Amino acid sequence: MSKVGKIISVENGPERNVKLAISATEVCSEISEPAGSYEPQMIASYEVSGLQDQDKGLVTLTFIFLDQRRVRFYSTYSKFDMALLIDQLDATIGFRERRAVRMDS
Repeated sequence: MSKVGKIISVENGPERNVKLAISATEVCSEISEPAGSYEPQMIASYEVSGLQDQDKGLVTLTFIFLDQRRVRFYSTYSKFDMALLIDQLDATIGFRERRAVRMDS
């Protein structure tokens, strides 16, 4: 993932340095790998890596789809940013099972 997301403002809801679209019918991130727009109903769960490391380093959100495809949706150096993103996803597309994984797994 070449670009890393970053919160630039929270005054009127989270604003980031990268484009994100989160709606009931589509999720899209300009830094997702592979790139594209995805249907939320196809997302089975999330994996979040980097949360268990000592307060620094990259935190990455990966979508696991019903067909077992994986998409690295978003990465940031801020755990606060990642928490806000997961809250946005929960509020917009509904709760998904999630698990924290180590970066090397």
